[in-house]
Amino acid sequence: PFETGTDGRPNPSYRDLFPEPPPSGLVPSCAVAGVLGVLTGVVGTLQAMEAIKLIAGIGEPLVGRLLLYDALTARFDTIRYKRN
Repeated sequence: PFETGTDGRPNPSYRDLFPEPPPSGLVPSCAVAGVLGVLTGVVGTLQAMEAIKLIAGIGEPLVGRLLLYDALTARFDTIRYKRN
């Protein structure tokens, strides 16, 4: 969400995590693979909370971390990544 952190160093971006997009046709669309409707609600709520944290300057936003959610097991995991 920000180009640099409080220390002045560049924050990681999506392309630091995934440098190249997958080849065309490799990843199916949501329309083809399917998505559980409630999953969009869970993820949307988490995104709204991240926006509130950034706007209000509270908490610890997920900058440099990727939140993984497995809806079938109700499990959350977080991985850290850095700028290349």
